[in-house]
Amino acid sequence: MADVDSLLMAETGGACAYCGTKDYRVLTVHHIEQQEPKDESYDNKITLCHNCHHLYHQNKGPSKADIIAIKKRLICQTLTQQGINAIKEARRKGFVVAAPYLVNHIVELGLLKQTDIVSTVVTTEHESSAIVDAVYELTAAGVALTEKWGLK
Repeated sequence: MADVDSLLMAETGGACAYCGTKDYRVLTVHHIEQQEPKDESYDNKITLCHNCHHLYHQNKGPSKADIIAIKKRLICQTLTQQGINAIKEARRKGFVVAAPYLVNHIVELGLLKQTDIVSTVVTTEHESSAIVDAVYELTAAGVALTEKWGLK
């Protein structure tokens, strides 16, 4: 599973998701759904600067709808179009066959899991092999993310 805090910083390029401030010293993590215990999942967190975070909680800055719209865009950007297509295919058919390099980031997020190998290539000089295509299934976390963010 990918480190959530590193992923949050990467998805915004180390900036506030709302105003774009790029100073790591003033960035914080905002929980989109406020609940106890806190939901620490990637899709419930977004990077905001202290100013935008404070204004949000004072109802003077970004609205919850703004934050949700930004997070959905960031999720789609992070998952990539190939990743989203793989998730949708796995949801519809129960599995997807893909080249690992196209979906490894989705596997690292815990949204897909590899269940089988379809084909490999063997190099004779070193007698090593590489997976060309594999079968992946949607995990429970993948199902939850598709339902929550409408990626069906």
